[in-house]
Amino acid sequence: MTRTGWIPLFALLLAGPLGACAPAAPEPQAFRVVGSSPPGSPWSSQWLRFEAALAADPALGLAPQLYVQGQLGDSERTIQALRRGRVQMGGFPLSAAAALVPEIALLHAPFIFNSEQQVDHIIDGYLQAPLNALFEAQGITVLSWTEAGWNHLFSTTPLRGPADLAGFPIRAQPTPASRVLFGELGADVRPLPYSELLSGLQTGLVRAGDGNLVLYFQGGIAKEARQLTLTAHAFEAGLILANSQWWESLGEAQRAAIRAALGPRERLRAEVAALSARLLEQALAEERVGVHRPTDTELAQWRTATAGVRPRLVHEIGGEARRIDALITAGQQSFVVTPDPG
Repeated sequence: MTRTGWIPLFALLLAGPLGACAPAAPEPQAFRVVGSSPPGSPWSSQWLRFEAALAADPALGLAPQLYVQGQLGDSERTIQALRRGRVQMGGFPLSAAAALVPEIALLHAPFIFNSEQQVDHIIDGYLQAPLNALFEAQGITVLSWTEAGWNHLFSTTPLRGPADLAGFPIRAQPTPASRVLFGELGADVRPLPYSELLSGLQTGLVRAGDGNLVLYFQGGIAKEARQLTLTAHAFEAGLILANSQWWESLGEAQRAAIRAALGPRERLRAEVAALSARLLEQALAEERVGVHRPTDTELAQWRTATAGVRPRLVHEIGGEARRIDALITAGQQSFVVTPDPG
């Protein structure tokens, strides 16, 4: 071989080991994220921020595929897909989460919370750890608690007091708390998934239900059930969950980035509260709905009429329900209202 023939051979030998030292860009790991968020809602915006935050750091190698507007089915169906590992992550209301951990349905018992301060005090200080452990036993990791605001009654004709619900066909969410609540009030209880609520109202199968203000207005319910009773009888918490096997397969930096990308709960709370107030104000100004704000006397009637719901739920749910109920009571008793600094 001539001297000049050694030059390209030497160059190839040199380039081989040096080229091997340059790491290849990681193949982005796609994972499915599910939810049932109306377009333009605070929860939909949260997921878009989540996607953008992870995309901003390609080195993480994470590529979320968002199906957060119910494209893969309702929450009751997708939470089972999460448990089986067919989807990896998602946001779920309590009504769906109760299918895996029935004890969480106690948070839908009427009038256990009086304020958002009390919600934080009880859930963060007393319930998160034991409930998170119950999800872990089901192969599910709780990444974050979230929320959708206060639940109120909606109906086709006004509901001013508990007596108005006697025999009234009402949609119950697919959770024991909803069924027991309306059964205690003597209503004609008809369990329906959220995906069938609108058609149920349109056909007259149901004439009432309950839910938060954002879903009531943005989900089209207000067009079919134009009466709103602001009972605030339950606080609609929710959870962002991950399949535990998938979650543990991620690196520590990836897990930290996912948690950070979800953003603070306080931001979502402020967005939900602001949107709820704006939607209600617009509906009143345009006279699209009739709104009844219960007096203190009427609220006392609702509380009295539903007092038996919580003990019935504890008995019916079984499992760890008695322990969770005792923790709720401890949180209620230890809660002290923080004075307004203004």
